[in-house]
Parts: sequence; structure tokens; C-alpha cells
Amino acid sequence: MTREELAVSYPSWSIWRGSCGEKPGDWHATRRAHRITPQEINAGVYMTVDARTLDELADVLDDQAAKLGTVRP
Repeated sequence: MTREELAVSYPSWSIWRGSCGEKPGDWHATRRAHRITPQEINAGVYMTVDARTLDELADVLDDQAAKLGTVRP
């Protein structure tokens, strides 16, 4: 999976790769235009998540979507 494919699949997230000195770092994603509520925080919803690979980041974003879906207003 590429960063572009992930961005298309998760348009409500901003996705980027960090750096570690001169080496590429882990992948990160931050929610766009969604402020999480205390109830969402208690359900394990985060504003920013990270993973070592894009495939792992896709799994984390799927998990976040599932957790967001379980929160009642």
C-alpha cells in the first residue's frame, strides 16, 4: 500500500512519515476536522496514531474507525 492509496482510503486523516535523523521514521496519521470528545477518548479514540509501516497504519486506522463507531453521542 502507498501513502496515496491510504490517503484516499482514509480522507479524514492527514498521513505523513516522520524522520529519525537522516533515516525515514514511522508513519503517522492525525484526524482532520474532528475534535474527539471525552467519551471517545474513553473508548480509545485518538487524534494522532502511528505505526512502523503503512499496512500497520491501515490496521490502526481501521481499529480507530471501529472504536469511533461504538461511541454513543
